[in-house]
Amino acid sequence: MKFLAALLLVPAMGQAATLFDGYEAYYETLPNRLFRDKGTDLQTYSLEGDDVARHEWHGMAAGRQQRIDVRDGQLKINGQVLNPKLVKAFPDEVVSHSDLGFGTTVYFSKGWVCVENTPASASGTAVRHKAVYLIKQSGKQQQGWKLPSLFASCTAIRLQKGQVQFDKVTYRYLDGQDEPQGAMFEGYAIQGNKFVALRNLRSSTFVEAGNVYKFSVEPN
Repeated sequence: MKFLAALLLVPAMGQAATLFDGYEAYYETLPNRLFRDKGTDLQTYSLEGDDVARHEWHGMAAGRQQRIDVRDGQLKINGQVLNPKLVKAFPDEVVSHSDLGFGTTVYFSKGWVCVENTPASASGTAVRHKAVYLIKQSGKQQQGWKLPSLFASCTAIRLQKGQVQFDKVTYRYLDGQDEPQGAMFEGYAIQGNKFVALRNLRSSTFVEAGNVYKFSVEPN
């Protein structure tokens, strides 16, 4: 009987929710991630006689020499300035020069660059938002997208059969409750230059009152 009970418990235990301490820990479990390596922080410096801080990194990444520069919020990739007009923002997101600067992190994958940053001016619940810019490089051509910012990360972006996918994260509330009980991860894809909702949705539950960074996620 004990053996039978153990067998019956195995499926139930296999379906238990997984506990995560931070969103990066959760994103690392996602399949087909576009950016698997750890990000690189840009280094800040200034030139003599120039009051404007510059942020840059150069070195080998994704099989080639790379150079990233940010000055006055303007992003330059391998010597080419990213034209804000070529960046499509997710609904309710705005492309802003204040997004990138001190603290910016860059990720590389073949043909792709992603930069992310929480502006230094952010405080309170605003620090839960992160500006994430995904840039596709094809020769001298660049195309960019600004993704949803709540609990965002370059590490959450996936490439499934050539299609870029990511999540829009929103809070989940119970009726009559002012504090969120968890978060919803709604899948989206980039098709052409459009954001298209996918039919997949995952839910998390915050496990400590007032702590939105420790949560459990139910299996699919």
